[in-house]
Amino acid sequence: MWRKGLAIGITAVLALAQEAPIRREGAHWVQVITGSIAIPSDCRLKVETRGPVTLRGIQGERVSYTITKRVRARSEAEARALLNAAAVRTAVRNGSASISLAQRTRPLVTAEMELGSRPDLEEASVETVGGDVQVYDIQGTVRAESGGGLIQMDRIGADVTAKTGGGEIRLGRIDGSIRCFSGGGLIQVDRAGKESWLETAGGDIFVRESGGPLHTWTAGGNIQIQRSAAMVSARTSGGRIEVLRANGIVLADNSGGSIQVGSSTGVRVASAGGSIRLRGSSGSLRAVTDVGSILAELMSGVPLQDSTLSTGAGDITVYIPSNLPLTVKALNENGPAGRIVSEFSEIMVRNASEAAREHVLAEGVLNGGGPVLRLTSTGGTIYVKRQR
Repeated sequence: MWRKGLAIGITAVLALAQEAPIRREGAHWVQVITGSIAIPSDCRLKVETRGPVTLRGIQGERVSYTITKRVRARSEAEARALLNAAAVRTAVRNGSASISLAQRTRPLVTAEMELGSRPDLEEASVETVGGDVQVYDIQGTVRAESGGGLIQMDRIGADVTAKTGGGEIRLGRIDGSIRCFSGGGLIQVDRAGKESWLETAGGDIFVRESGGPLHTWTAGGNIQIQRSAAMVSARTSGGRIEVLRANGIVLADNSGGSIQVGSSTGVRVASAGGSIRLRGSSGSLRAVTDVGSILAELMSGVPLQDSTLSTGAGDITVYIPSNLPLTVKALNENGPAGRIVSEFSEIMVRNASEAAREHVLAEGVLNGGGPVLRLTSTGGTIYVKRQR
């Protein structure tokens, strides 16, 4: 009996599509379908189409939809046949609901879907071959996939998965975890509630706030993290990495650009061709660049552990507070041109070999000694300065 009722429901939808008028808009023929289906709470909603989709959480116990279908055709009769062949199918069964655009022949019809659903969905899944996806005010998990359009979401109460072949991904407040992939577009997140993974094959990544561990990767764009409540991992093949604040360790790898880290509880960063700047981080600091300068500003009252700063071709400049307990060991391997300049009398500079002047060394204990800070340069000058 239930199957018969479902079949009748689908038939009614198809009949409605056949009876819906069509109109001409520029080079396209357009047909608009409207309707709604009743769904239970904690329902799983699945949407499949070819074209843009907007899903909004609204009060009520139904999913309402407005579907605008478009096609190019030589005549009204041909357009009607193509539009009616692209059937809008709906179904509700065992706690799952679906709305889809089905085309029996080569896809020619695109459909713009505007959906309003009760917000307490267990899961919403939206998939489009080509077009933007927008989802707002859904309490459950959201999964969105586009062949190449923008994906935009805000006020989502659980986990989010977003994948696009090349468009941007823009996320507002997401209370759960995030998994994102773009074939080449920007990824922007205002707030991630839990651990998140963000990956793009060529665009920038920008995160305003993360409530859990954050993993970011781009093949050639910039990465900027303003604030994270846990560790941050950032990798790019050629842009700039900037982490302003992290309540955890910062791991950064840059194949061709600069790295900047503000306050964090540990640093492990490496650049193959850019400068590194550290300011106010605690814990163990380890920074290595093949070609570029390193600037590190240590802060009074911020505890350090044993740390290493090393560059293959550039200067190292370290600012040290006068009251910070520290043991400094510096090595300049730049031959006769190598220099170490210290503003602390406790840090003595000497040549490793007076005859050949192959290396310059500097060692000293500040305020009774403490964690060891090792500085190594093979192509520049090492400056040890007082923090003013």
